[in-house]
Amino acid sequence: MARADFVFEELKHLESIHQRRVLKSLEHGNAHEISYQGRTLVNFSSNDYLGLASHPRVKAAAQAAIEQFHASAASSRLICGNLAIHERLESRLAHFKQREAALVFSSGYLANLGILTALTGENDQVFSDALNHASIVDGCRLSRARIFVYRHLDLNHLESLLRGAPAARRRLLVSDAVFSMDGDVADLPGLAALAAAHDCLLMLDEAHATGVLGSTGRGIAEHFAERGQMAPGKECVDLAMGTLSKALGSFGGFVACSSQLREFLINKARSFIFSTALPPSAAGAALESLQLIGEEPFRREALWKNLYDLKGRLGASGFDVTASETPILPVTFGEEATALRMSERLVERGCFVPAIRPPSVPKGTSRLRITLSASHSSEDVVGLAKGLSELAEDGG
Repeated sequence: MARADFVFEELKHLESIHQRRVLKSLEHGNAHEISYQGRTLVNFSSNDYLGLASHPRVKAAAQAAIEQFHASAASSRLICGNLAIHERLESRLAHFKQREAALVFSSGYLANLGILTALTGENDQVFSDALNHASIVDGCRLSRARIFVYRHLDLNHLESLLRGAPAARRRLLVSDAVFSMDGDVADLPGLAALAAAHDCLLMLDEAHATGVLGSTGRGIAEHFAERGQMAPGKECVDLAMGTLSKALGSFGGFVACSSQLREFLINKARSFIFSTALPPSAAGAALESLQLIGEEPFRREALWKNLYDLKGRLGASGFDVTASETPILPVTFGEEATALRMSERLVERGCFVPAIRPPSVPKGTSRLRITLSASHSSEDVVGLAKGLSELAEDGG
């Protein structure tokens, strides 16, 4: 057997179970529409929740950053890549998240890997939600800490694990704030109470919460404070990780935390130490997006209007979308082949909603993962709801 024959066999196996992935070549794309296979389709798969990636001011800010700082930082930040624009962005992120400090990483994935491996090691414990993002799962594994996985959103199970675990040097509790495949929201008040009672650092991944949750888009703490479930301004999250690549319409990751934790991560987070710094264009774009989030609240209002409209229409057609509280709406079909067929049929109706299959989601839960944007019109929402309803009626 040739040394690489296993590659062919594995690809053939993935094909047989409808799990082989292929790259889709897009001629044009934004939060509202894409050009795919010679057709213009309404895009219901982008994480550009506020439509800022295509905002003229955001693009102009990226171009201006290139003019001043060039196309690449060309070094890690601890060598000669620590540009003034990186520090301006971190100051602005800290202010936005109402924290002492922030640290920018070259991607959200690298942020989670760096934070988890810096804070925990062989003599430590990490408590992690079963549906946390892959970057958290991988960060936990690489940390070499003892990992306790609790059932999704099950705080009773989490508490039993915390009580039953032996003594450890450090404990860290980590969860997505908004779960990327289901759109549901972590119980921050409950997590905070358990972290305090069991001497855990609390880390939240706010990739899909930043710019979306809360009346000013500051995230999950603002969301629960405005519901009266947490005291406004009371900080209970030690590390609020987030991305620049979703509602902020740029690229990169960050963590908002105390000044001391920031200094610790600069010295201990290998994915920060050994990565080239964020491109200046991405930093410039993110800075302008943060400005626009404050200036243009109508974008977040339009996003939530689209969500409530689509949830109402899908619910009336018999789809169960009640679990999601965010602009991520999963429509589950179970089998991979069914989800793929429904996605293809929606393309025929002018809607781009890729199928999500294992291992991105648990086996038997293949789905269409709809993501909404402020860029969508009421007509777009009606068209998607109508298309899904008609497909359901004729069996896909």
